[in-house]
Amino acid sequence: MQVTIDGVPYAPVCNSGSRIGIAITTHNRPAVLAKTIEQHLKHIPTGAKLIIIDDGSAPAATAAGIEIIRHEKSLGIVASKNRSLEALIDAGCEHLFLWDDDAYPISDNWHVPYVESPEPHLAYQFLDLAGAQKLKDMAVLYRDDQHIAYTGQRGVMLYYHRSAIEKVGGFDPVYGRGMYEHPDLALRIHNGGLSTWAFADVTNSETLIHSLDEHMTVERSVPRTDREALVKRNVGIYNGRRDTGYTGYAEYRRQRDVVITSLLTSQPDPQRSAAMKPDAAMLSGWASSIRGADAVVLADELIDAPSGAELVTVPPVQMSPYFARWLHIYQYLRSHPEYRFVWCTDGTDVEMLREPWAEMVPGKIYVGSEHKTYADGWMKANHHGRAYGEFIDQYRDDPLLNAGLLGGSRDDVMEFAHRIIRLHYRIESQRFWKMETAPETVVDMGAFGMAAKSFGDRVVTGPKVHTIFKSDDGIGKEFAWWKHK
Repeated sequence: MQVTIDGVPYAPVCNSGSRIGIAITTHNRPAVLAKTIEQHLKHIPTGAKLIIIDDGSAPAATAAGIEIIRHEKSLGIVASKNRSLEALIDAGCEHLFLWDDDAYPISDNWHVPYVESPEPHLAYQFLDLAGAQKLKDMAVLYRDDQHIAYTGQRGVMLYYHRSAIEKVGGFDPVYGRGMYEHPDLALRIHNGGLSTWAFADVTNSETLIHSLDEHMTVERSVPRTDREALVKRNVGIYNGRRDTGYTGYAEYRRQRDVVITSLLTSQPDPQRSAAMKPDAAMLSGWASSIRGADAVVLADELIDAPSGAELVTVPPVQMSPYFARWLHIYQYLRSHPEYRFVWCTDGTDVEMLREPWAEMVPGKIYVGSEHKTYADGWMKANHHGRAYGEFIDQYRDDPLLNAGLLGGSRDDVMEFAHRIIRLHYRIESQRFWKMETAPETVVDMGAFGMAAKSFGDRVVTGPKVHTIFKSDDGIGKEFAWWKHK
């Protein structure tokens, strides 16, 4: 239903304002910020989300009644703009407006031409400075009654539809503290086939937005010598990409590292012939040892997490807990793209000795191992059927890999877990179809080894990863990241 009051069409807040997000980044310009906030509040769209990103200002930025996200120390333009994207997208916004603190709207409904445009990315542009001094660094490529396109882009106010950010990501951290990060993102959106022009604005935007920088009425927040150094550093990166059609994804979310364990007690533990108890005390040593990362417990009956860890409740499933843990790990990581490096460890007999994060190499997969081989009698006794038998015979003289430790990038750990689950369900399907008549295999050491071998020489194990398995005094603890039993 369309509601019209005095000839003006109105849309419900859920369909308009709440979809609009405005983020203002600031650094050490309190007077400029105060003026900008005043102007924004005069013309803010109904129901819009407004936040300020304070990039380490001293003293800290203040704004009564407005959410402020603060970097305790200055991280630069790239990190601040990415923090803007993260906060607005997490708030459910669809139309994302990223403002510098030296620009502000001067008209009601300033946002409407941007929101109504079919272009997923636009930016407030001025062809040149307003005064006698001219830059002469841009030209107009195209103009119609709705859009104007240029040969370059200024970063005063950047508009993105959420879908563009989800496709190509945000501002690339390769640009460090900043300079050329926003035209790079514009080109990635354009090269991805999402926008008609790389650098475009709505027509007559000067009647909607005022830029202090355009009118040279503000001191720059980044000193000239620092800007020149950043430009010199980054221009080569930008020029190297500019004409190549580059569309690489750049993660805009703050990436964290995580250590995951599971405590699945709703089903019997095949190695204990009984279900484990949902007791957080069993995980206290593990939880207190984790440093430099989130500690997450995936549990189906546990009520309270051990101190220092986050409890994530997962549904009880009718399958061996040794396989169920990989299913839950995969699903948890799939829903948490913010993680960079991941470790999945046993929680009752593994502890972190020193942080591995700085030494981990992207693309490598780190696993536990034992001082025995796949020829060990336990493997034959507990793994049934053709697939496991052939694997054990093929690798009988190789070190036995232990499923209690797995580390790597989020994508690699997700894929590793998924390969275990695929194998398990394939074998169970073959048993149902009578293609396999052996009993069910309820332990995961064989599947873990098969998944590891499928990654070839990317897999790393040994004394840097963990102490000697089952050595009571932790032989190798001087060098290892983890103590295992």
